Amino acid sequence: MIHMSPTTREHFAKEYDSYGDSYFLDTDEQQLREVFGRIGDVEADVDVAQVEDRYGFSDLPTSMFRPFTAYADMFADIGEPETLIPATSLKIRALEFRFHGGKVVERLEEGVSHVLIEDQTRLLDLRTLRRCFRRKFKIVKHTWVTDSIKAGGLLDDREYLV
Repeated sequence: MIHMSPTTREHFAKEYDSYGDSYFLDTDEQQLREVFGRIGDVEADVDVAQVEDRYGFSDLPTSMFRPFTAYADMFADIGEPETLIPATSLKIRALEFRFHGGKVVERLEEGVSHVLIEDQTRLLDLRTLRRCFRRKFKIVKHTWVTDSIKAGGLLDDREYLV
């Protein structure tokens, strides 16, 4: 409110706190615990890609990898997060991939669309594992991520296949 009478100002001071939240009932600790306990039970079933498409945000650079799930080959044993190779640039590529909308998993599992690699030392192992999957993943150079980001849009991953 821009202008109000002293009576209205007093009414609002009694009914609302300094943040504009209304006072209705006094609450004790048990009631608060109950309310906060229910908050964790709520599941947000929101498909970000659908929201972006609906409101025209699907062409944002931070959404370019949204349709993809990647596994970054940055573990000494494939799919074993406990064996992370220190100081690998794939860790940064995974963060960039995630920042630009993609999902990154730590285990090579069904549903992975791309495997990001830095070098070709384990290419045979990855190709052998790929045979076990119903839906085959693409093995691409990690530069696909950086080049797409620099270009401001998704580049054709076929040019980065290994």
